[in-house]
Amino acid sequence: MRVAVRNNGNVSNVEELEREVVKLREENALLRVQRDDFERLWKALRDRIYGKKTERFANQPFLPGFGPDEHDDVGSLETPPYVDEAPDDESDEVPEPKKSKRKPRKAMKIGSGVPRVEEVVEVTDDERACPCCGEAREIIGYEDTEKLEFRPASYFVRVLRRPKLACKKHEEAGVFTPDLPPQVIDKGIAGASLLAQVITAKYRDHLPLYRQARIALRHGVELPESTLGDWIRHSAWLVQAIVVAMHQRILRGSYIATDDTSITMLGAGGKKQSKRAFLWAYLGEPGDVVFDFTTGRSRDGPKRMLDGFQGYLQADAYGGYDQLYLSGKILEVGCMAHARRRFFDALETDRTRSEMVLAAVHELYVIEREGRDLSNEERHALRQARAAPIFDDLLKLIRAMGDRVLPKSPIGKAVAYFMKNHVALRRYLDDPTLRIDNNRTERVMRQIAVGRKNWLFAGSEAGGHRAATHYTLTVSCWELGIDPFVYLTDVLERLATTPSAEIESLTPRNWAAALPK
Repeated sequence: MRVAVRNNGNVSNVEELEREVVKLREENALLRVQRDDFERLWKALRDRIYGKKTERFANQPFLPGFGPDEHDDVGSLETPPYVDEAPDDESDEVPEPKKSKRKPRKAMKIGSGVPRVEEVVEVTDDERACPCCGEAREIIGYEDTEKLEFRPASYFVRVLRRPKLACKKHEEAGVFTPDLPPQVIDKGIAGASLLAQVITAKYRDHLPLYRQARIALRHGVELPESTLGDWIRHSAWLVQAIVVAMHQRILRGSYIATDDTSITMLGAGGKKQSKRAFLWAYLGEPGDVVFDFTTGRSRDGPKRMLDGFQGYLQADAYGGYDQLYLSGKILEVGCMAHARRRFFDALETDRTRSEMVLAAVHELYVIEREGRDLSNEERHALRQARAAPIFDDLLKLIRAMGDRVLPKSPIGKAVAYFMKNHVALRRYLDDPTLRIDNNRTERVMRQIAVGRKNWLFAGSEAGGHRAATHYTLTVSCWELGIDPFVYLTDVLERLATTPSAEIESLTPRNWAAALPK
């Protein structure tokens, strides 16, 4: 039945008014959701820039039957590391201000390879005289006091003097001069150690070339930035064979971890035509880290780099890898740190559910820590006995959450990610050589993250490929704990005389293995 009312002389339909009210309420609810989404996005961006890079949280609940033992030091376990993505806030409650405990000062360590320069403190005649009899006192020993000093790095010119030989009786024989030993750059002034220093300074110490040129000028050597760039380009061409050998060795293995990060590449028109490009890392055994550069993030890059590989591929859930798994020759291994991070991001909006998941994942990491030094057989038994039941219960818990959360909410997205990738996330339990997460790759990518804050961009596509080449060697040295300057100096000198069949002996891993123990 229609009911009409008179309002200031205007007749309005009550049903139409009710529909308008319902419509306005729906629009208002939608605006609230959008507002909440924008607030979460703003907070995430704020925390990414200014927040602490940690994902710890206190008072963790545990799944029934899988809580910590009373002797477990749960708070001492570090959470999975991540590069520049972890939010700041860990609790909705504002903690009371606490006096920060001063961390104990670490003892300074000076390596045995640092040279010692002895200086004897002179004793005056008055100090030498005995206060009792006046006779000169004899030296019975020394008391040493060490002071750490610094001598600035210095350039020097190595002069190769080649004798010119001639026979006085036979001028027609001419003058003989022995050939130069193999040079890194023919007719170039740069020696192997200088090239190694320029590469190490840029790709390990993150010093752009213009800063290196400024430092050299303080030492009385004028090195134009364009010249340094030429040396970087020539060195990349020289060591390319080593990078190829490392890539082939990774493909022969049974496990590869990969990740990517974006960098800026300048176009032909300079900064106005800059675009996003990408550096990809492919990791095999420790010390085998190969970088690749692409101008886009399509699947073509991973497809080209992983052509011929058969085994496990550990990566995030980026869709560009999906085609690689279709043949069955490559098995996907998920990253628990990525799955965990999504539930950590949902703490603010759904704390109870998020904490239950985070606590279970925490237990999985506790088990991984305990099995770190075990043999493969012992680690596999440990995972099957303790980690597998926790993972299966966690999967049931998250599956039950699926019908109770909003799909577009933070907790809904976290649940969807876990359910979509749960087979890949569980795969590490079946092979003791696999890792629970891809954090080793993310630690490697930190080198790029720090570097791009200094050199800012790649000048061209060719420059991006050169960066990938040099990062391959310097980051591999970093993983092995060897000095890239020492490695590059030796390798650049030996490249000219090393047969192509023996190039693999110059890779960082083989070079380090050949060092005297």
